[in-house]
Amino acid sequence: MQTRISELLGIQYPIIQAPINPLAGPHLVAAVSNAGGLGILAPGRVTPEEMRYMIRDVRGYTSRPFGVNLTAGAPGYERLAQVIIEENVPVVCHGRGNPKWFLDASRGSDIAIMAQVGTRRHAIRAEQDGADAVVVAGMEAGGHISHIGSIVSLPLVAASVQIPVVAAGGFCDGRGLVAALSLGAEAVAMGTRFALTQESAMPANIKRRYLESSENDTIVTAAITGTRLRVIRNKLTDSIDDEVRKPFWKERLSGIIQTRKMLGVSWWRFIIGGWKMRQAYEASLSELSVLAAGAMRVDKAFVEGDEDMGAMPCGQVCGRIHDIPTAQEVMHRIVAEVHATMTLLGSKMTSIRAV
Repeated sequence: MQTRISELLGIQYPIIQAPINPLAGPHLVAAVSNAGGLGILAPGRVTPEEMRYMIRDVRGYTSRPFGVNLTAGAPGYERLAQVIIEENVPVVCHGRGNPKWFLDASRGSDIAIMAQVGTRRHAIRAEQDGADAVVVAGMEAGGHISHIGSIVSLPLVAASVQIPVVAAGGFCDGRGLVAALSLGAEAVAMGTRFALTQESAMPANIKRRYLESSENDTIVTAAITGTRLRVIRNKLTDSIDDEVRKPFWKERLSGIIQTRKMLGVSWWRFIIGGWKMRQAYEASLSELSVLAAGAMRVDKAFVEGDEDMGAMPCGQVCGRIHDIPTAQEVMHRIVAEVHATMTLLGSKMTSIRAV
């Protein structure tokens, strides 16, 4: 099952584990890559030294290609990027912002760069700047999302760029992969599906909450991180309105202080990084004031297991996921279903021609 993406990345199947902060650790990444897909390391808020250790940890579990997620403009961005370049990571999934700085910094290396985009305009710009592929995330996706659904955005982007397109948002199985290919994509990236695997670092009670959730149980809010975020509805989301946001200021300040301390950068560098993130996220400064606290809210769910007051990024596709298999089982199911779906489509087309 080869496409331009699988050839570009050196993988067996055009199936990618989307970066899921902070669940996509070395075990999950290696499991997906060992099964023939591409695992992407997304460790959340870490120091450059911790990033280096995790990259080497992945290499201890797999000899196959893998990727690392890098968010444009984040405080410490340049230092994290330098570690990725020094470690010669095979693939970088560059999120939420123009990848040009990293493209220039990594020029001459063998690193393949996939730019995550939400609009056709950003996809065209990423191609012009030299990205090797674009990941197009539809509004069905979990986490930070665009305003356009996958079934509309994919053909628009595919018709506008020459580089390969990866579909994200609403995909969890072989039928979805076939649909993505028919819409012009050459691979799918799945977050929620791989988050609900045995190798995922998600706490067991949070996994159960995801399995119990339907396609109607997610909401989109900008109140948690400052930009549109799709999460599972819970006590946290129900409590966030104009009258109760004020108590979160203490938490926001704490999150900012902790993030700056963890990165080990001066306040000046931290503020400059925040300004760059404002440009990358196309958000107001007041919206970005909640970003650090939002990361803490995600950690509260994904690390501490708080399903009431933690933020649980999740795609609408949770309504179609009902078990917690291994990453390898997910891959095998998808491949088998692709073949079955193609056979079914062939029979339907024969019937149409006969009529």
